[in-house]
Amino acid sequence: MRTVKELRLAGLFAYLAALVLGLLFSYLLHSLLGGGGRLGWESFNFTGLLEGLGFLLFFTFALYVAKKAVRVPCTTLLTAGLLWPTPARRLARPLPRVEALEAYEGRGVALLVQEGRPVGLLGLSDHILPLEEVPSVEAEVAVSELSPLFLRQPLVLVVKGEEVVGAISREAFFRYLGA
Repeated sequence: MRTVKELRLAGLFAYLAALVLGLLFSYLLHSLLGGGGRLGWESFNFTGLLEGLGFLLFFTFALYVAKKAVRVPCTTLLTAGLLWPTPARRLARPLPRVEALEAYEGRGVALLVQEGRPVGLLGLSDHILPLEEVPSVEAEVAVSELSPLFLRQPLVLVVKGEEVVGAISREAFFRYLGA
């Protein structure tokens, strides 16, 4: 799972690589067409229009290939990492904590805590699920990276070190994606 920082850097590098490739392709066209192309503020000609169109097409194609290669969300790629994906901690909702099984009322998912440390999860199945069996991610992991986990589990825990920050449900994840 990649963090938000890693995705921002990947988006920046992919965007810069596509930009450089587009400029190189435009320069190649410029050289092949005799170097007379002008596409600027004061004047332009047909050769300059071809060079500009070549840059746009190759830059767009390079962005498409880069998106497939680095698997970065579109907004992060198109803004060169200025707009980053949401971290998991922002989508996570706190879980109610239960000190003893007798205190659990059977409504919703709750975190079973013994001696101040979380040990299991109640409400997902007919028994207590140990925390090792529930998928968990660090708080700074990008939400866009969580889709493989939701194919198997209805809930993902968000942790920061040993502390459980909260949980993201499958419904909240798909609502975030707009599905």
